[in-house]
Amino acid sequence: MKSHQIIAALSPALKKDITSYLQKETREAFRTALYSVGQQKKLRPQYFQNKSREEQGAWLIEQIKTKTFDGVAEQLLQLWLLKGKVDMLTAFLDATGIKHDGKGQVDDLPEELTTEQVEAGVDAMLKSHPAEEVALYLNLFQLQRTDGWSAITEVLEKRAEVKLG
Repeated sequence: MKSHQIIAALSPALKKDITSYLQKETREAFRTALYSVGQQKKLRPQYFQNKSREEQGAWLIEQIKTKTFDGVAEQLLQLWLLKGKVDMLTAFLDATGIKHDGKGQVDDLPEELTTEQVEAGVDAMLKSHPAEEVALYLNLFQLQRTDGWSAITEVLEKRAEVKLG
């Protein structure tokens, strides 16, 4: 799945949670994304000034569900995960044995992951996070390599609780 497809597959509640978090905790990044997408759609910044925060978030989500804005979708999802879901990321990375900086940042991604490693990572995340958030993370993690990891693909296909859409 590409980032815009991930966004499209999320529940309305999670989309709203993501945009609310980004608007409150990463205000400048949210604004930059909003105005950047708006500019490409030939809208002036004033267009957004008359909208409520909720309307701005809903508008941006609607736009980044399209292939055109896949890069923006990926950046916003990564930002939400790296800033707002550090404990979920580190739970996965610790359980799979992937070295990180303690905040979910990985310098060297492994060439291979086993199904057992991925299963352990999924189980660790599901202990304290909703399945939809876990599914979002796994799908986004897959995008970090050209063809992803076959073990993650396998787990995504066989475990119903981590399927999006």
